[in-house]
Amino acid sequence: MLPTRPRLLAAAMALGLLVAAPAFAQIREGVYAVDGTNPDGTTYDGQLALRPGPAGSWVVNWRVGTEQILGLGLINAGVLGVGFVINNRPGVAVYEVLPDGKLRGSWTTGGGMGTELLSPQ
Repeated sequence: MLPTRPRLLAAAMALGLLVAAPAFAQIREGVYAVDGTNPDGTTYDGQLALRPGPAGSWVVNWRVGTEQILGLGLINAGVLGVGFVINNRPGVAVYEVLPDGKLRGSWTTGGGMGTELLSPQ
């Protein structure tokens, strides 16, 4: 039988391995299906193209109805943040990268909060 102190150390080390933070999902270049909800509750769908940009950034191009929206973002700690402009209003979107490669997030242009789920195609 191990003395108490080494047993506590071994248990703490084992517990540390069990509760270690999971690795962040990796963002993928490509085309995503967009399913969104506007701040007023109406829904929309479309397509989003995501590609690497300069200096570790990401270039984002949404197509929703007749709108084309261009954004620039970066990823940090499993979160993708994107700045964009629509109808001369600046906006920001923030997405969590899910383990299955989908992106789930929220966006605003200052008039309420919308949501989006982006699914790789």
